[in-house]
Amino acid sequence: MIKLCVFDLDGTLLDTVPDLTAAMNHAMEKTGHSRITTDQTREYIGNGIKMYAKRAMSQSYETDVTDEEAETAVKYFKEYYSAHLINGTVPYPGMCELLAKLKSRGMRLAVLSNKYDAAAKHIINRFFPGTFDCVYGESEICKRKPDISGFKLICGDTDCTPAETVMIGDAPTDINVAKNAGATPVSVLWGYRSRAVLEENGARYFADDADGLLEIITSL
Repeated sequence: MIKLCVFDLDGTLLDTVPDLTAAMNHAMEKTGHSRITTDQTREYIGNGIKMYAKRAMSQSYETDVTDEEAETAVKYFKEYYSAHLINGTVPYPGMCELLAKLKSRGMRLAVLSNKYDAAAKHIINRFFPGTFDCVYGESEICKRKPDISGFKLICGDTDCTPAETVMIGDAPTDINVAKNAGATPVSVLWGYRSRAVLEENGARYFADDADGLLEIITSL
């Protein structure tokens, strides 16, 4: 029986693309690079800020941007993003209601994000105060997904096993966390990756909306 639901943040709980794009464009202007669009952000995010910056600076997945160049952009990104975290960010339809229903059934809830830890915690506290048992973003103790270090921390915090856990997300990284940790992956189709990409990476369950996600979770 499922006792713990671990949610990705960007593209799963919240549509953060407007604020991510604004912050990255601030970094692009500061470093002398071309601005990117919201569609490009949807393509480039999911593997941490540094990779997002590299892709934005090269306007491509095939980057030749150095770590030093990317780290400069990341610095400008964080300066801007930390002050504009929720200007355009919104929860996906039905998400607040879904979380309330899961909590009413005694489910433990957590967030595991590749967003840097301070931003992840601030945003979740702003939109879902008191909802989650724990929230982990990328940090020294929580490595970037698909590393399972953060997943292990969540299981320890909630006293739940991987077999009792679903990992819910919109990206291959979320699927791989679940597979590598021994949890059940559930993929949402309202996020930033297509069903085809998710299927190629071994997705097992697909939710079209919040009601469909609840049905999947309660059936496992």
